Amino acid sequence: MSSKEPLEIKIILLGECGVGKTSIIQRYVDNNFDSSYETTASMSFSSKVVERKKQKYKLNLWDTIGQEKFRSLSKMFLNDAKIVILVYSIISKVTFTNLSYWLELYKDNKEENSILGVAANKVDMFQEEEVPDQLGKEFAKNNGAIFSLISAKENKEGIDIFLDKLLDAYLNGNNLGNNIENKNKNIKLNNHSKNEKKGCCGGKKQNVSKRKRLQTMGEKSHAFVNSIFLGDNGVGKTSIIKRISGDEFKKDEKHTEMIENYMVDYKGGKMKLKLKIFDINNEKQNTKNFINTLKICNIFFLVYDIKSQQSLDNLENWIETIKKYKEEEKKEDNYLIYIIGNKDDISFDEDEDIKGGENEEGIIISEDKKNEKYIDEGRDLSIKYNALFNITSAFENKGIGNIVGQALQKYLDLP
Repeated sequence: MSSKEPLEIKIILLGECGVGKTSIIQRYVDNNFDSSYETTASMSFSSKVVERKKQKYKLNLWDTIGQEKFRSLSKMFLNDAKIVILVYSIISKVTFTNLSYWLELYKDNKEENSILGVAANKVDMFQEEEVPDQLGKEFAKNNGAIFSLISAKENKEGIDIFLDKLLDAYLNGNNLGNNIENKNKNIKLNNHSKNEKKGCCGGKKQNVSKRKRLQTMGEKSHAFVNSIFLGDNGVGKTSIIKRISGDEFKKDEKHTEMIENYMVDYKGGKMKLKLKIFDINNEKQNTKNFINTLKICNIFFLVYDIKSQQSLDNLENWIETIKKYKEEEKKEDNYLIYIIGNKDDISFDEDEDIKGGENEEGIIISEDKKNEKYIDEGRDLSIKYNALFNITSAFENKGIGNIVGQALQKYLDLP
């Protein structure tokens, strides 16, 4: 039986104006997000009752005023705080730099056995990132804090996991430190030793599979895997994505304007995953937004038109681009390449409108090769780069149903 009266635990969030303290609390307590929240004008708190080992706890989460002229109030409300969370925004370097002030405020007024957390909020806006993840991790590690990347806007599960970790650390009487990495931009893997051998698809071998590591999240939350569709404009990337995500398919689909993303749910046993799919306009491939998007992806779907050798040949350029940015970032996590030959539908010899020159999407088709399908060549390319391979028709919705499952199964089983 649970205790009739829950034990109260005071939690306080500290940080600059605009980092999202109010939004974090509202998401955790009420599962609400309001982008029109105004700057907090007074100290306030919200409560949530949770249960641990048949004991109920009432968590009182205090929202503080980040403006400099009110900082003395924050100092007052640190009294009796058992859990203190320093919050910064990944899109504002100054909010991270000023964590030093909030840290000193905590150290000067902390309760004995209190737990410190560091929350990097607004990871949904990673394309505008000013504070690399590593800086936040190092800050937390150096100060014995529990670190998490969160998004009050998009990911309640991530905030729940973070608060659970802090609460368990307090109840168990120890600060577990920098052991939580609930990341919405990307799934982070454990560190590797320098002596480990490289595995397939550009990664390194590990003793424990991704599947087992992610399995520890159980049914508590969705884990996120980021993916991106790459290939020449006109090969049908957007059409395939829309088939996968269940959106309306259009035969005359327009080119993606900039960068768009779709979310697909995946369930495998007890594991719940969300596959985030990015779709880009190739003309934007040299922009900072595109490069940042590419860097955080782990599954790369490379699409070509099976009737266009040019679109197939260009896939090697994309593969070299992927390798370049993965090497620059010194990423230690594996990544997967999945090559897709699209438009295996209406044969060209049945299409009287195409007599060589360009097809309806601007891809050059020579007169003598307009009937040829480059399927074996695509399969050979997949063997060369140890990639998955599939032939699809977005128009006829053929060969698309198993793409997500195949990609995630393969990615999760990478060493």
